[in-house]
Amino acid sequence: MKPKRGEIVKVQIDDLAFGGKGVARLDGFVLLVEEGLPGDIAEARVFRVKSNYAEAAVVNLIAPSPHRVSPACRHFDYCGGCKWQNLDYAIQKKYKEDQVREALVHVGGIPEPPVEPIVGARKIYYYRNKMEFSFHVGKDKETLLGLHVARRFQDVFQLKACHLQSELSNQIVNFVRERSDELELPPYDIFTHEGFLRFLVIREGKFTDETLVNIVTGAGDFPKIKQLAEEIGHKFPSVVSVSHTVNARKANIARGEKEIVLYGADSIHEKLGEKKYRISASSFFQTNSYQVQRLYDLALELAEPHKLDKMIDLYTGTGTIAIYFANRVKEVVGVENVEDSVADARANAKINSVVNCRFVVADVETYLRTAAAEGESYDLMLLDPPRAGCHPKAIKSIIEMKPKKLIYISCNPATLARDIKMLVEGGYQLDKVVPIDMFPHTYHIEAVCRLTLNPADQQI
Repeated sequence: MKPKRGEIVKVQIDDLAFGGKGVARLDGFVLLVEEGLPGDIAEARVFRVKSNYAEAAVVNLIAPSPHRVSPACRHFDYCGGCKWQNLDYAIQKKYKEDQVREALVHVGGIPEPPVEPIVGARKIYYYRNKMEFSFHVGKDKETLLGLHVARRFQDVFQLKACHLQSELSNQIVNFVRERSDELELPPYDIFTHEGFLRFLVIREGKFTDETLVNIVTGAGDFPKIKQLAEEIGHKFPSVVSVSHTVNARKANIARGEKEIVLYGADSIHEKLGEKKYRISASSFFQTNSYQVQRLYDLALELAEPHKLDKMIDLYTGTGTIAIYFANRVKEVVGVENVEDSVADARANAKINSVVNCRFVVADVETYLRTAAAEGESYDLMLLDPPRAGCHPKAIKSIIEMKPKKLIYISCNPATLARDIKMLVEGGYQLDKVVPIDMFPHTYHIEAVCRLTLNPADQQI
């Protein structure tokens, strides 16, 4: 039965979709329900109807799911993040594991995918090493500093405490809000494009206790920002770097054209196992330091590298995985199209005295096409692409190059399954898939996979 837009229907939620919405069915017709959890019986108002599904939002919870729990955060009802904080963590893990398996079946065409039990997070709060907080102008012209309201990205609420990064992070947010008002540093208004303060970015080395604060502003001459930076550094001893990034464009992003160090060093460091990594204000680094070390150890375990292996790390970013593998293989080539990231990768290799890593600035598909045409070969290939997955041309080149072993790290089950289907059709066998939860209380899920080239397809 297809419902009508605006209609209120009684539903029982029996599943979770990738993206976090509850799944109900009306005589077989799929309904995606915002704020619905498996086991809920609710009334929901339909707000969008498509040919094969509809979307709705809960307006009355008739009988709550037995898996519902009390959220820890006081901002849960209106914040745009952590939307599964009211769902028992064991159930969160179950549905994430199921979503990886279902994507491989329905998108990847693999009837019985070799999915292992999910690796859950040991820390389900205070696990993020980076947070971006937004400044905004309140209704009474007061300075707002916090996070965005769910489904209203133009609105920012006054943050009191967040359970994602650390208690220190909360203290810095509250201090910066108070002092910026006292120093008459005006918040930026995204509608009028007037004002100065745009974002407060806090980065933490969870294993080094070093903190970096980056104040992102619009254009303008406000000398007291230097005083604010020094006060942050003096008040919080773990803050070893405070920088100022200028974003003079209307684009509401926490990046800019110019970066100036106002206090302390130009970077902090993080440790993963025996390796140490440099993190600057604009560096890319996996957001959950605790789980990323488990992720890389899992990738090593699946890869079973040999000392004579020639390895290529695609989408290498700042070289974290390449460097993590470096002492287990003969050589590593890292490929990344962001020049600043490659500069960080080379710096990280130097910090760790790694001499067998070579980093190249290039688009992955372009690099692979040239490498395949020139007959380059690799024993081990690692892929860690963005959410969109690999470009089909990149997959085609991989199949032509025939590396014996592939380790694929993915943050999107659908694009992972799509790419694996192409690789399997190209002569690879999917040996093992291990989901790993990097972001508790959200729908996001990572997975690490191993594929090996079928013996019949290996070059003689």
